[in-house]
Amino acid sequence: MLKTKVIDLSALYDASKNPRQWEAHQAGERYVLYGGGYGGGKTAWLINEGIALSIEYPGNRGFLCCKIGADFRDNALKQLEKFLPKELIAAHHKSERFFRLVNGSVIMYGGLGNDIEAVKAISNMPELGWFGVDQAEQITEQQFLLLDGRLRLVLPGIKYKALLTANPEPGWLRDRFIEQDLPDHRFVPALAKDNPYLPKDYEKKLYEMYPEALAERLIEGNWDVDTEGKSFIPYQLIRAAINRRLEPAGDISMGVDVAYTGVDETVCCVRQGGKVLHFEAWGGEDTVYSAGRVARLIRELKPKSTYIENVGVGVGVFDPLKNEGYAVKTVYPSAPAKNDKIYANLRAENYSRLLKRFEKGDISIPDHSKLQAQLSTLTYKYDTKTRLLIMDKQSMRRKGIASPDYADALMLAFIDTPAAIGEPVDTLDFGGRGDIVYVSS
Repeated sequence: MLKTKVIDLSALYDASKNPRQWEAHQAGERYVLYGGGYGGGKTAWLINEGIALSIEYPGNRGFLCCKIGADFRDNALKQLEKFLPKELIAAHHKSERFFRLVNGSVIMYGGLGNDIEAVKAISNMPELGWFGVDQAEQITEQQFLLLDGRLRLVLPGIKYKALLTANPEPGWLRDRFIEQDLPDHRFVPALAKDNPYLPKDYEKKLYEMYPEALAERLIEGNWDVDTEGKSFIPYQLIRAAINRRLEPAGDISMGVDVAYTGVDETVCCVRQGGKVLHFEAWGGEDTVYSAGRVARLIRELKPKSTYIENVGVGVGVFDPLKNEGYAVKTVYPSAPAKNDKIYANLRAENYSRLLKRFEKGDISIPDHSKLQAQLSTLTYKYDTKTRLLIMDKQSMRRKGIASPDYADALMLAFIDTPAAIGEPVDTLDFGGRGDIVYVSS
C-alpha cells in the first residue's frame, strides 16, 4: 500500500492552547475578525488559518496582505515562512510573491497600498477562495469589499473565508463587526492574557512603557479609548512636579535644544539628579553665538554630559563644541529606538523615560509657564507597527503649535538617567516549529 505523508499541523501551531484563538479558529462565519490587544497571537492565527484552508481544499487560492508591503515582509511573511511546512511547498516565487503548495493550492501575499493602488492590484487578481488582512484597521472598507468580491473560486464544497486581524481603532471595522449585528460576521477579542506563549511579565512591561490610555487600548483591547490628540504627560503630573522637594544629587547633566527658526529659542536645561537647577534661553542669534554661550555654561557648571539635538541648525552648535574638546553628545530624534518594537524612534523612547520620572515623582521642575505649556501640548499616537510616536516639531508647527524648545531641552537633560521604561519586550514565540509528524495510510 502506498504511504502518504500527512503533516500534523498541531505540531507547528495549536490554537486550542489559546482560548481566544480557538474560538476564532472554530468560527463558522464567512467574515471573522480576531482583533484587540497587543500580544494576542493575531498574526499567528491569521497565517495558520490560511494554511489550513489551503490544505483542506486542494487547489484553493488565498491572499495574505496588509496595507504596506514592507510591513507584511517584516512581520507576517516571516511567520508564514515559519509556520508553512517545507514539505507542503512545491515552489516559492519571491518575485511574484506567492507559494505554490504540493496539493495545487496557492498562497499569494503582499501590500494593498492606497485605494487607487488597491483597485488596480485587486482587479488584476485571480479568483480567491479566501483572503486574510493583517492590521486591517489600516485599510479602507472599500479595499475590504473589493477583496470580498474576489471570493468566487469554484471548488467542490469550498467555504469562502475573509480573515481579519486588527488593533482597536475607531472606524469601519468597529462599525461593521462590533456596533452592527451583521449576518455571517464574527468578532473575537484578542487579549495578551490568553496567550500562553508570552513571558509572564509581558503585560507588566507594556504597562510600564505605554501611556495609560494607549495601554488600555493595546493591552486590554478597549475599542472605546481614543488616544488621538491626548497629552503624553498629564497636566496633573506636571503640576505635581513643580518645586517638588528633591535634593540635587550626583552628576550634573545639560540638554540643549537649538532654535530652528527666528521665532524659536535655543534653550539649555541643567539638572542634577531629579532636580532641574537652571534654564537659560535666547533667540535671534546665529549658531556661532549659541555655541559660545553653551561653551560658557559648560565651563561654569561643569556638566558630566551635554546632549544637543543634532537636527538642522543643531549641527552648527554641536560641531564646534566637539572640535574644541567639550563633552558633548549628539542626539538624533528620528533615529531608531533601542527598543524599536515599542517606540517608533529615539524621541518617543527618550520622552517615555521622562514620563516615568513624572509618574514616579522623581523629578522637580521650576514654576515656568512656557515649560508647563509645552509639556502639556505634547501629544502621541501609534504608528502602523503599533509603536509609540510623539508628535514631531514640524507637525506641531503646521498645526500652529509652538516648538517645544523648553520641553525638548528638559527631555535631553534626562537622557542619561537609568531607563525606567522596562526591558525590551521579547518577540512573540509561538512555540517554534516543533517536529513534523507523519502517519501512513
